[in-house]
Amino acid sequence: MERVSTDHPEDSGRTDRWQSLVAGAFLLEETLASKEGPGDASGALPPALRYLDSLLEVFPSSLDPVEDFEGYAVRRMALALRRALEQGGR
Repeated sequence: MERVSTDHPEDSGRTDRWQSLVAGAFLLEETLASKEGPGDASGALPPALRYLDSLLEVFPSSLDPVEDFEGYAVRRMALALRRALEQGGR
């Protein structure tokens, strides 16, 4: 059965991308938990950057903020977090 967004029933992709957002967050959390232990936290950077990259694929640059403000907001947040992590990792 095809999933349908309650926001826009004609666009089932919206539901899938929110599920991708949440599933990715859980996966990142599990990945980081498996790396916990003594030492520096730099091992957390690659999985976090990969997660943000995957979000940027799910929420592409073609998003129109007028038509999809929530998706646009997620994309802007992911870009800002990615940049902050890259600068902090140097």
